[in-house]
Amino acid sequence: MNVGTLADLGQIAGMPSVPSIARFIAARDDFPVIQHGRYGKPFVLDLDAAAAFVREHWRDGRNERTVRRIAAMQEAAAADPQHPLPGLFDHNAQDASAG
Repeated sequence: MNVGTLADLGQIAGMPSVPSIARFIAARDDFPVIQHGRYGKPFVLDLDAAAAFVREHWRDGRNERTVRRIAAMQEAAAADPQHPLPGLFDHNAQDASAG
């Protein structure tokens, strides 16, 4: 067992930033922590178990939220016949209107 701090975990290749890891630890009761950091005490972690836990459970939701938001906007535009750009990416509709 490699024992280290939150900063040590953040130095391992492929790990998110230290603030992101701290928020992740706070959100997950099952995160493998030996000692929680508080009032000047550092987090003490089993680095091997913590890195494996992050690799297994970490999801960077920023991209997923963007994809869902764009999909919702596209669905709303497709459902609204008064949308200012209906059929913008529908090449068949453009070809028919040009002919």
